[in-house]
Amino acid sequence: MHRHRGEQADAYDEVASVYDNFTQVWDQHIAAPALARVTHLIEQWVQPGAAVLDAGAGTGERTLTVFQHSQPGSVVALDASERMLAIAQAKIVDQRVQFLRGDVQHLPFDENTFDVILSTWVIEIMADPRAVVQAFIRVLKPEGIVIYAFCSLPEDSPGKALRYVIEKISSKEGPLTHLLTKEERLFHFCERSSLVQFAGGLTTVATVAKCCNVTKAFLPCT
Repeated sequence: MHRHRGEQADAYDEVASVYDNFTQVWDQHIAAPALARVTHLIEQWVQPGAAVLDAGAGTGERTLTVFQHSQPGSVVALDASERMLAIAQAKIVDQRVQFLRGDVQHLPFDENTFDVILSTWVIEIMADPRAVVQAFIRVLKPEGIVIYAFCSLPEDSPGKALRYVIEKISSKEGPLTHLLTKEERLFHFCERSSLVQFAGGLTTVATVAKCCNVTKAFLPCT
């Protein structure tokens, strides 16, 4: 189930005070291998002085990862939830970070602004996941990379068991309710992109570059 922008912000405002309790379990257990991949990609791609966007930053856990594993010049932590951003701001005291309330589907930045765009567990709750990744590519610099992780619909038995766990610990109206199907998993195959699945197919980490066309996955890069 997808939420519209206002509904998403309201939902996350409501759960902001307990959100880290859930994500601690998620990050340390189910999502741990995927997040290890995200951390590796941050170390690989965030060069000293890089401009980074954490799109859908939430309570700031991935923004913290960026600072712990690289030396960016600046980081914009963007999220639709004012209360989530307030928690992130309390965690991270660094003059290089800007906390900004905004919509990942309509990024308030010029083209070619960021060296690295990071987004975890965001696109799957958006009304149009493909449009979100297209928005990321628009504001990415020509030599940059988009790193995004999302929940995907598992096809094997271990993944299906984990899916059952997720559905039990998430409310029917909660943020982790839509697992992207194989047909919905937008991706572009080229030498600058990558896609790796974890947790029996429940989580996916992908990268795309400026040249990638995610409208139709098999079109050649420009």
